[in-house]
Formats: sequence, structure tokens, C-alpha cells
Amino acid sequence: MLRDFSELTRDSVPEKSLLEIKKRTGGRNSYGRMTSRHRGGGHKKKFRIIEWNRAKRSAPGKVLAIQYDPNRSARIALLEYGPKDRAYILAPEGLKVGASVLAGKSVPAEVGNALPLRAIPQGLPLHNIE
Repeated sequence: MLRDFSELTRDSVPEKSLLEIKKRTGGRNSYGRMTSRHRGGGHKKKFRIIEWNRAKRSAPGKVLAIQYDPNRSARIALLEYGPKDRAYILAPEGLKVGASVLAGKSVPAEVGNALPLRAIPQGLPLHNIE
């Protein structure tokens, strides 16, 4: 399946506080010796820090942008929980900019919300099991 970039938010830059440098080995070991041939090159990538455990947050998060992540095939969503509190999550299909997402045991089963597995109604499509 070929994915296009139509669902991405235009003019959206990555959140600098949620980026890390991704070290590349280029097929070399810790001594600098080549251990794997035909490795190396390519474009530099920065790693996006994804918030996997959303159960800690009880505040609603607003979706600011849907962005491309060069390290995975899934799209990521930039959430804002407060004025200076932002996080990335994996963006489920159907999540729109401006939507509000929640996490907890008693939140409604909607696109983007995180629930315990036992609280999800039977027949609802799952997005990300943690």
C-alpha cells in the first residue's frame, strides 16, 4: 500500500524538546572496525520521543499537528496538554487536528483515546496495544 502525505499538517516543524540525536554506526563496531559490509550512508534522522504510557495523564490533550516520522511507518500526532507540556503519540487513522484525546479507565471509546484493554467494547477496532 502506497501512502501519500495528504493527512500531514502543512508548515508543521518537529517539537525540538521531543527530538534526540540518533547515532548511526555505519556497519562499524565500538573499535571503528567494519563488521558489516554495504552499510552506511543515507540521510541523518532525529529520533522523535513517543509517549507510550498515557495512563499517567488525566488531562485532555489537544492535537496540534499530524507529522511524518522518518523512523517508523506510522504517522505521529503532536499533543498539547498545557502551555509548555507537549508529547508525541502514534496517530490513529481518523485522528484530526484540533481533536481532544483522553486517557483513563472511564473515558469514552473514541478515536485517539487510551483505555485499558478490559474497558474497550467488543468489536471496536484496536490501534495500539501497550
